[in-house]
Amino acid sequence: MDAFRTSTLPILCLLPLALGVLAGCDSSDSGMDEESVPDQISYDLSAQSNDGAAPNGVSGTVTFWRAGPDSSLVTLNLDADATVGSVSHPAHIHNNSVEEGGGVEYYLSAVNGSAPNGTSARKIGVPIEELVRFDGHVNVHESPANLKNVVAQGNIGANADGNRGDGLDFVSDRRATTYSLNASTTNGSVLSGGVESTVRLEELTSSKTLVTYTLGISGSVNDANGNSVDVAQIGHIHKNTVSEGGGIVNGPFSGYLGSVAPTDPAARSSRIVEASFDELTSYDGYVNLHQSNANAQYVFAQGNIGANATGGGGGSSADVTVTVTNVGTSAWEVTDVSGASGVAQTGTNNPTLTLKVGTRYRFENNGGSAHPLGFQDGSSSYLLNQDGDGSLEGNSDVNYEEDSEGITFTYAQALADEVASYRCTVHSQMEGDVQTDGGGSGGGGGAGGY
Repeated sequence: MDAFRTSTLPILCLLPLALGVLAGCDSSDSGMDEESVPDQISYDLSAQSNDGAAPNGVSGTVTFWRAGPDSSLVTLNLDADATVGSVSHPAHIHNNSVEEGGGVEYYLSAVNGSAPNGTSARKIGVPIEELVRFDGHVNVHESPANLKNVVAQGNIGANADGNRGDGLDFVSDRRATTYSLNASTTNGSVLSGGVESTVRLEELTSSKTLVTYTLGISGSVNDANGNSVDVAQIGHIHKNTVSEGGGIVNGPFSGYLGSVAPTDPAARSSRIVEASFDELTSYDGYVNLHQSNANAQYVFAQGNIGANATGGGGGSSADVTVTVTNVGTSAWEVTDVSGASGVAQTGTNNPTLTLKVGTRYRFENNGGSAHPLGFQDGSSSYLLNQDGDGSLEGNSDVNYEEDSEGITFTYAQALADEVASYRCTVHSQMEGDVQTDGGGSGGGGGAGGY
């Protein structure tokens, strides 16, 4: 089983007191004080009997990890021997308790039933304090075609006593890099025209990396396909280059990635791979995205990664990844920064961005197509524009790239000399200042202070 499987043994919660005395706290997590929220908490998922392909159900755990001040990592760990190999298992966090029932609040990454491990991961833009108090439960379903069959289920948050544990031993200034996956036409029935996609590697610890692939479509696979889809898409890391071909990696790490449930509006999936960031970014490999477990011969996106990306797979690496989202139509909010400190204050409206010349940045735009991201000079002219053309997008030093999920660029001196602000190209009130690391602002109009 995956190393993230947590023990069901009770774990003492220790609170530092003024005199250095250690005192145990109540195992119940409902009504916890703010200071007592752990960096990791897991909940048991019970196997459910039904009339589907997995009549005996699947047991497992769901675990919340503190990923930052405003984000959490949610991992699933199912009994791999009990998962159904021919399908993938969609999973969601639902409102209310199991007994009450309720609609989906958060989509989780589906578990690939064919993988030798029953794991998946999902980064959610809410703090762990919110999740451990959430009135909810988790359902894991048999398959997209049989969502009515729940194979694993359990209460979470305010409705359950979780098992506390230590959080992830994050490395400082976590790095991230994104590779492009090229569209590939197939004879399959789902995404047969091919879909340009991306795969992102995010450093977590010295030996763990979050691997996320995102389909380059607007909305869910259902939306992109034009009709209902009853299979989940799957992804793998393969050996060698795309042109050479090679099998799924089975050592020193597992190349099985998660699955994309067809109704997931984010159209993405993540899994924690037991390999260091340096090991993956130097690996001789490529990624294939397939129509489904049963139709893996249909590859609708693929691309080289790691040692093969330069000149071959369209790799688009970044030193720093900044995740932004919209607060309605009134403001931007930075929810996460990986790879550097001091870039922006999270959890505030329209924070000032402090960028460093020579650094390559990736801005993940969770505001979606309704809130394109642009960078302007002091005269409100666009230098970079996710919704159109910017005057510096052709600058070789800036090396600008964009896709449906965000933009990537190098903060070259030419950009630093002119940039004054970032904004939503549709809603003018969603605007904040940009300044250059070292106290100077962009020279386009004095939006920041020297």
